Amino acid sequence: MQDAFTEETPRIVLIRENLDKLRRANGIPSEAKLADILGVSRATLWRISNDKVSPSAEFIARALTTFPHIEFKVLFRVEQPKNQAVAV
Repeated sequence: MQDAFTEETPRIVLIRENLDKLRRANGIPSEAKLADILGVSRATLWRISNDKVSPSAEFIARALTTFPHIEFKVLFRVEQPKNQAVAV
């Protein structure tokens, strides 16, 4: 299922570079193997990695349990809407 977003919707985005570093550091030879470990299809991992869809809560939970020593903020970031001011 594809998420629907508007310019006003905050969203969670995978930080692909960090996932790639973690994959290699943990001896996972390919993105296909990582997808198997995460319990998702290669296509789903590609769509999330390339910011075509936001990761589901289930994907986030699987990623964080696969790499339990990593905090949420290492793998994911929250993007604020472009037209919304962020309070300081």
